[in-house]
Amino acid sequence: MNIFDIFLTGFSLSLDAVAIAVAAGALHKIDLRHAVKIAVFFGGFQMFMPLIGWMAGLGWSGYLESYGNMIGFVLLFAVGLKMLLETFKKETKEEVKQEKHLAETKTLTIMAVATSIDALVVGITFNFVPVNIPLAVGIIGAVTFVLSLAAVYIGEKFKRIIGKEIEWLGGLVLIGLSIKILLS
Repeated sequence: MNIFDIFLTGFSLSLDAVAIAVAAGALHKIDLRHAVKIAVFFGGFQMFMPLIGWMAGLGWSGYLESYGNMIGFVLLFAVGLKMLLETFKKETKEEVKQEKHLAETKTLTIMAVATSIDALVVGITFNFVPVNIPLAVGIIGAVTFVLSLAAVYIGEKFKRIIGKEIEWLGGLVLIGLSIKILLS
């Protein structure tokens, strides 16, 4: 996986967090301290979850090495498809209520874990494609941090114009990367 692919992966994985950060900015006037807190939580979880997935997959890599491209394809394709399908999901009142209190540590932790499950799965695929793990997790975390921080302020400016439609882009990029892995 080259550096461009890593950036694309980081961008795609960050879009769930970005959508929530946009909502946070749209719902509340958030000061710099809370905006940075949101970005640190999302970026931190997006950085560590692929690392955890990679470590969990280490035990499997010897047994599944010959099927690595197929496994990488299936996992990334599934995550991308999941992201696309989530754009059709209607938010419940509880999810909207959680967004209103996003800067609270408990709610922020729940949202950061929920948005980084995809990154855990992508981390597993790192066992089956050549990738520099420290570089990949660093870029994924940094991209999510920067985009989430910017998204809070974009949310303030544009309110809910962007919405969940941004997840379509992330889903399509991950599906594209899955096809590239399958063909390589």
